[in-house]
Amino acid sequence: MNKFSRQFAVCAVLALAASQTALAQHDKAVDQANTAWNAAFNKGDAHGLAAMYDTKAVVSPGNGTTVQGRADIEKLFKSYFDAGVHDHTIDVVQANRIGNVMYETANWTAVAEKDGKKTPYKGVLVKVMTKGTDGQWRTTAHTWNAAQ
Repeated sequence: MNKFSRQFAVCAVLALAASQTALAQHDKAVDQANTAWNAAFNKGDAHGLAAMYDTKAVVSPGNGTTVQGRADIEKLFKSYFDAGVHDHTIDVVQANRIGNVMYETANWTAVAEKDGKKTPYKGVLVKVMTKGTDGQWRTTAHTWNAAQ
């Protein structure tokens, strides 16, 4: 292998390592946001969950409708908790960050429990988050589908 080829190979390996490091840092922010979201959901904390959204956030629960703003988002999630939905998980398929904007596509699961009967649900979600001047990531758009 000539000197140029070796230098090129070293540069390629370093570039790949740098991109993987950036992705790992990015994944940490997505994972932290998802962990906090799941924790609030699984505690049944509709108010805390809504606080993770921008004041003008738009949410579509996959039924052809949308809700906007924290008050309506809180009502939406409270309706899920009242229906016995819990044990929510998020498994990221792909996530990207460009400056103060982060977006993800993920698989989700949850369980609805009514009258002692547990019904598992799953689906795919897409979420857009922006980083505020306070350093907090808040969701600005969130939509999902569901399949029983």
